[in-house]
Amino acid sequence: MSFELVLFFLRFLAGLMLLGFLGALYWLIWREFRQTNEQLQSTRTTYGYLVSIVEFDGQYRQVGDKHPLMPITTLGRSATNTIIVNDTFASGEHARIILEHGQWWLEDRDSRNGTLLNDEAIGTRIILTDGDIVGIGNFAYKLELNK
Repeated sequence: MSFELVLFFLRFLAGLMLLGFLGALYWLIWREFRQTNEQLQSTRTTYGYLVSIVEFDGQYRQVGDKHPLMPITTLGRSATNTIIVNDTFASGEHARIILEHGQWWLEDRDSRNGTLLNDEAIGTRIILTDGDIVGIGNFAYKLELNK
């Protein structure tokens, strides 16, 4: 074999290796992108709603928005909360609703005026079920879970 032919094969082999490396790099980046996108989509999934309600003649009626329920939903006066409660009786970070191991939990965040569940004050974390009513200050929210 001539020197030019060997040099041609070595250049060809180097080109193929470079294309293989770029292809593998593209595949890794694409796979990582897909996984990240799936994770973002799962965090955007709503599991139900907290519906703003008011008691009128002994019955609750929807008066405001339906707030999407996320795996971690915070309620309070602060703008950093998932659901902002515009009430002077609400603390900055008043309460939190968390999805853990397929179960919904409500916890008071050491608020000054406390959090109510079905018109009863809660002291520790408590399990939530569909239709429960969470009270913060003068506001009430009905839990509507997706089935």
